[in-house]
Amino acid sequence: MHPTLFFSAAAAALLTSLSHHAYAQTLVNGQIFTGGLAIVDAPAPNSPMHAGSVTQVAIDISGDGKLDQSASIPGSDKSTRFDSLEIYLVSYQTKLNLTVSAGPGLLTQEQGSTVKHWDYAVSTCIPAGSYNLTFYEGSHINGDPFFTITPIPVTVMNDHPTDACTNGTNALQDFPQPSSPPTQSPWLDGTSIATQPLPTATGSNSAPPGSSASGFLLALLPVLAWAFI
Repeated sequence: MHPTLFFSAAAAALLTSLSHHAYAQTLVNGQIFTGGLAIVDAPAPNSPMHAGSVTQVAIDISGDGKLDQSASIPGSDKSTRFDSLEIYLVSYQTKLNLTVSAGPGLLTQEQGSTVKHWDYAVSTCIPAGSYNLTFYEGSHINGDPFFTITPIPVTVMNDHPTDACTNGTNALQDFPQPSSPPTQSPWLDGTSIATQPLPTATGSNSAPPGSSASGFLLALLPVLAWAFI
């Protein structure tokens, strides 16, 4: 093959591969529309999180009123539904991966409410730095399974950190983290809604250069298998 043609083919293959790791989220009137079903009302991008205080996370699980509440309960038979929704506080700068909310509790609490709230106590053990408040969503949309990752950049403020964190800690995964999101939020109509793309967190809270997704993919397989049943 001619070198130019080979380079073009390789570049196309690389771009295709990278597209599977893209994080699609859009800011509309202060709400963060993830690439999946969830709409994050709070916190806003680049919000400070103060150690020793509580940060409230608020998530609209109704698709802005378009999704039946029964579709938010794991195990629903709706063709468009949530299978799982978990949140982690992650930083490659401080090398921490902390559980904010894991398991079905976030989706099953506050029954009857279209907005789920989660109060996260920011421990004084968390060092100051740049973090991603990262949402992991397993869902079905019109019968098709998806796995969407939405990182929202935040900053932890802590002038007097205590000993190293020991509770709710997880292994720091490689980056980029593989996902299979839809092309955009099913709740957005690009022809009629003016949207502002929300950039993925960059710099120290994004990832070390040259890191790989392979390790995370192996760790993620059991979650994907459970979420898409």
